[in-house]
Amino acid sequence: MTQRDPLDELNPSQREAVTHTEGPLLILAGAGSGKTRVITYRIAHLIRQKGVPPFEIFAVTFTNKAADEMKRRVAELIGPIGESVFVRTFHSAAVYILRRYGDRIGVPRAFTIYDAKDQETLIKDILLEMRLDPKKIKPSALASKISEIKDRAEMIEGADLSSLMPGYPGLNFSDLYREYQDRLSRSGALDFNDLLIKTVVLMRRSPESLTELQRRWRYFMIDEYQDTNHAQYLICKYLSSATRNLCVVGDDDQSIYSWRGADIRNILDFERDFDETKVVKLEENYRSTVPILDAAWHVIRNNVNRKEKRLRAVRGDGEPLTWCRANNEYGEAEYVVSTILSLKKKEALRNRDFAVFYRTNAQSRVFEEMLRRENIPYRVVGGLKFYDRKEIKDILAYLRLIANPADGVSLLRIINVPARGIGAATVERLRDTAYTAEITEWEVIARGLAIKGKVPAGITSFKKIIERGMAASALVPETMKLSAMVRELIEATSYRENLEEENSVESRSRLENIEEFINSVYEYEARYPDAALDRFLQEISLLTSEESPDAEGPDPLNSITLMTVHNAKGLEFPVVFLTGMEEGIFPHFNSSDTDAGIEEERRLCYVGITRAMDRIFLTGAEMRRSYSGLSYKEPSRFIAEIPAATMDVREYGEGGYSAPVRDSLPFNGPYPGAVTSAVALNPTGGNGSRFRTREAVLHPKYGRGRILAIEGGGDNVKITIVFGNGDKKTFLEKYTPLQKL
Repeated sequence: MTQRDPLDELNPSQREAVTHTEGPLLILAGAGSGKTRVITYRIAHLIRQKGVPPFEIFAVTFTNKAADEMKRRVAELIGPIGESVFVRTFHSAAVYILRRYGDRIGVPRAFTIYDAKDQETLIKDILLEMRLDPKKIKPSALASKISEIKDRAEMIEGADLSSLMPGYPGLNFSDLYREYQDRLSRSGALDFNDLLIKTVVLMRRSPESLTELQRRWRYFMIDEYQDTNHAQYLICKYLSSATRNLCVVGDDDQSIYSWRGADIRNILDFERDFDETKVVKLEENYRSTVPILDAAWHVIRNNVNRKEKRLRAVRGDGEPLTWCRANNEYGEAEYVVSTILSLKKKEALRNRDFAVFYRTNAQSRVFEEMLRRENIPYRVVGGLKFYDRKEIKDILAYLRLIANPADGVSLLRIINVPARGIGAATVERLRDTAYTAEITEWEVIARGLAIKGKVPAGITSFKKIIERGMAASALVPETMKLSAMVRELIEATSYRENLEEENSVESRSRLENIEEFINSVYEYEARYPDAALDRFLQEISLLTSEESPDAEGPDPLNSITLMTVHNAKGLEFPVVFLTGMEEGIFPHFNSSDTDAGIEEERRLCYVGITRAMDRIFLTGAEMRRSYSGLSYKEPSRFIAEIPAATMDVREYGEGGYSAPVRDSLPFNGPYPGAVTSAVALNPTGGNGSRFRTREAVLHPKYGRGRILAIEGGGDNVKITIVFGNGDKKTFLEKYTPLQKL
């Protein structure tokens, strides 16, 4: 019986990529195009058909999981001999090299690797010696900033780093950075960034080491090349310079990690950097249907800095993309959950078939609460559930202490959060005083009892915050709203102020979570106008109790998946909801001030869409509450880039759908688009609106305008207005303070 050629299992483009073994090769592997298969088959082809010894093949990727998967697949193809292939992550490869040759540039072979916790401990010690409080200037934020600097090309090329050094009140960051590096050196240690940097230094300063490495490996394969930083690019370049047998696999359209140091220019400029490069495009997609890939292409084609390619759906046609604009974020969540319930019933889908993506972690709260109400199990991938996040637990601890001063657990959690100079020794003496006097810790503080002879200033400050909160709480709900009381408390604690001063990726995410917590208070007030603090805390306790659907831990096989779009890369789901498709959210306002930022946001949108196998739902809200209040939201420009005729367009208010609204979309035409006049007119002022079409009105932000159309009813009456400058905008009447002229 004739043995089947493994190459027969590949499509023509995959086969071309596998069999081209000599010289530089750039494989542009689109989403769902089978890139892992190509990499493993290429390794097998080099060994079996080309006679290359397995130990002469160098293959790297970005995660241990991906490396293990690559090893497993190679072994399945060619047996145990495949275990001799050098398959590592970049950092693991760097460790391998430095353990053998690092002493030639002063790196001890037995060097210690400092992880994130080790870094933070070292930085904390330095801060203490500089007489700075590690609780006010967080070591984790400083470690993140150091890593960010080391990811920059300037670090590798010996440029002046002074312009990269951030400013912190009371801290000379340059001094801390130098001391940090000196301590690492004296300890014979390297952090993760140093592993890559020192490997580049070795290859530059020790030609004999580079020559030995080049003799060790002859064929090089780099996965996820679009995610490489400058150091990784140089490692690939130096190692492959002798044989030029460098194969890189990646997709510039999925480069979404610039904030982690990834440089998209590495893949865009590959042909310029390596002469006579062979380019193979993998454009046959085995994951998604035609409507999904068409939508993704219509979005990504608007990027200027990209390699031209367009995915073709092997699976053929499918359900059209759905775009739904809800009245607010709660309507959006209700639409998502009701659609999940409907599809489960009609098409026998399981919970694990659904994924809800969002741009920022803070957006998960509303979806979590809606899923809990319907008793649907869910899991948050790559992060904690909303009410398990540190900043939320801290704020809840403040509120619980205000509601119940005897709550010693809450008091001890936040007595020095944010830092106010109350150390562990003071806390221990406080507890001893309370125990001896047979009273609670709060009573010790409230009575102003001496702790070891005095009342520390931090204790006095804490007391004022809690007493102020208690006084405000007593006014709720008669003369003060619960939301106002919570906002005042957060400001009094300086919690927001501390996070704003930290100004890191983590702190900005935590600020967004705090804003979303305040939104949860507003939502509770809307449901219960007489909302009081104790009832609100009771509801939160029920949400986070052991009686929740996943009390014993979420089962991935029976859970809806919730995650940020960044965490979704590399995954796939039958049904995907890409939520928060509004200007300022997606694309995110932090990335909207530069062309490069918008292009990365567009790539992120492309990644989100191409995770879907069978169905993709894009959702957004007309009104959304933020820390500054209610705001009208424009649909994301990425929605405008998808032809309206290819989408099933819906509107949704809490409680149900409206009819399809394709003709009244606020995004027909170029971004941001104009509202057409095809909406239902209301010449007599019906629908419960107090206005009439063609009536002149004054908007507090946009000025004078004239009403073109009125549609909807009840709380969902929408008014389309043309203003003096020709702009047309649509508002929810309930939330818009219009004045008749």
